[in-house]
Amino acid sequence: MCFRQLIGIPMGSDPAPFMANLFLHHFEKKWLHNTKKRDLQKARMFSNTFRFIDDLCALNDNNEFENNFKQIYPEELELKKENVDPHEASFLDLKIKINNRSFSTKLFDKRDSFPFYINRMPFLDSNMPSKIFYSAVGSEILRIARATTEPNDFKHRVVNLLVRMKKQGSEHQRILSLMKKIYGKHQKVFSKFADTANNFIKIFSL
Repeated sequence: MCFRQLIGIPMGSDPAPFMANLFLHHFEKKWLHNTKKRDLQKARMFSNTFRFIDDLCALNDNNEFENNFKQIYPEELELKKENVDPHEASFLDLKIKINNRSFSTKLFDKRDSFPFYINRMPFLDSNMPSKIFYSAVGSEILRIARATTEPNDFKHRVVNLLVRMKKQGSEHQRILSLMKKIYGKHQKVFSKFADTANNFIKIFSL
């Protein structure tokens, strides 16, 4: 069967992100320009509203975006609100939560909610040097650390990663060496979870 897409931009095509950005920017700039003339205070409420392609996050805007988005974008553009709790939301690869007037973050991956297993990260028996395999694991642990503020969230995500990589061929001793190495290179990043490399490894019971 052959289908013709009538609405939107074909997903996966090279110019799609640029076309989406230009399309949305056109309506946002036009609406904000007109709003500045009529109500400068209202326009300033959008100072902490950020968009990356089709993902948008509005911070401390007193619900101005939610109350005005139908006037900003054309009616054929459908917007879906992802969060229910005003103190918690996902934006790009982050889960953001407000605790005691401070932001708490951790990695967000919608694939975690899929009812089936998804292959992620390389396999040791694939056609690549083992050094690249372990470098990918180290890079992912560093990414998790940079995106996470709470120790329990960090431990949970890294443990799940290490279990996955063990199934995909990682060797225990190489993982130990890797953990010590990345802690030494990025001690400032990991120090919020452990004060030494040995204590860092103990977090995951390695």
